[in-house]
Amino acid sequence: MKRLMFSLAALGLAAVAHADTVNIVSQAAFVSPSGAPSSTISMAFTPNAPIVFKVAGKTCRWVSSSSPWGSGGGAGCNYSITVDDGGNLINASSNGNGCTAAGQAMIAACN
Repeated sequence: MKRLMFSLAALGLAAVAHADTVNIVSQAAFVSPSGAPSSTISMAFTPNAPIVFKVAGKTCRWVSSSSPWGSGGGAGCNYSITVDDGGNLINASSNGNGCTAAGQAMIAACN
């Protein structure tokens, strides 16, 4: 019975564990009334393939932490990028760990 409970608990923990995250911040610029609101879309997932998504008319292809694509073993690739009010990709960041490098490398991987 103890072995069954441990197995079920392990399965439950594995189901909710996410190694990679992508945060996309979208900015707007209101002229009237004035203001600059933003919103964030977040996606957390267990990596099993390269990360591919579409934003601002571009397809981004980033490394996930899932072997053989990244550093492997659940090291975690945590990304953030902003789409400014002109549709430009800016403020690209990652936490390393064998992931797509932060900054221009992330933006260049979106075309």
